[in-house]
Amino acid sequence: MPMSVAPLFVPGHMRRLRDKAVELDIETVLIDLEDAVPGTEKAAARAGAVELIRLLPGRCHVRINPLVVTKSFGSACGAEDLAAVVSSGIGGLIAPKIETADALRHIDEAIRAAERAASVAPGSIELGVTIETALGVVNLVEIARAGLARPMRLSFGMGDFTTDIGIEWTRDEAECAVPRAWVPIVSRAAGLGRPRDSVFVDVADEQGLRESALRGKRLGYGGKSAIHPKQIAVIEEVYRPTRDEVVWARRVVEAAAERAALGEGAFLLDGKMIDDPIVVRAREVIEQATREA
Repeated sequence: MPMSVAPLFVPGHMRRLRDKAVELDIETVLIDLEDAVPGTEKAAARAGAVELIRLLPGRCHVRINPLVVTKSFGSACGAEDLAAVVSSGIGGLIAPKIETADALRHIDEAIRAAERAASVAPGSIELGVTIETALGVVNLVEIARAGLARPMRLSFGMGDFTTDIGIEWTRDEAECAVPRAWVPIVSRAAGLGRPRDSVFVDVADEQGLRESALRGKRLGYGGKSAIHPKQIAVIEEVYRPTRDEVVWARRVVEAAAERAALGEGAFLLDGKMIDDPIVVRAREVIEQATREA
């Protein structure tokens, strides 16, 4: 099942939050085994992830720990995570803090071994690749073009990125503007799907969340991860096509078909020039609206 535009992070070790995710019938759950889980709770988080995958087959994506720790924080227990959670019911995996193409290939090899051990077709599990360090940003093109034989999608993490370079993560996120904009550009150039934008950590600031989601959408992201159920509706509202956008898209496509039948190319609609790239975008809007209806 494809990941929703507003997947919800749920710490794997917290039963109350896992139960809440089941009750709310959330479309996509991101089970966290990494940063939100203390070192002493990693085993409990794995067990919780296995249980939630069983309850919500195909809807759970699991963020594992790194295979190797390159920073002053983190737990190098990714192999244990994979051995526990890889199964036919998992929706996908998320690899954090990817900094080089070689590190990504190492993760892929470990996932393939876990897939074989679980009798899952090698290369069948989707992998989310999180770019959240300065080195990851510098090596982004090579990472995106690593050529993995499995579905892959990038995401950007502002929290670890600002920590890595030692700056404040502010409400307007201006300090992350350059790397944040780079991720969708590289994703597109590498032929990957639209990436997933970073979380917004102030749960009480609905307007700040809305503005952050709008910035991400305008940059080319395909969705934004949530850390609280109350954030999901705002993110979905921003990322899903509005009624006006769908009406506009249908008018563009219909007018383009009429012009094409007459052997004409670019044309004006409501005083604006419409050419092939705009028609392609209009078709994408209609497709997205149809898929999420």
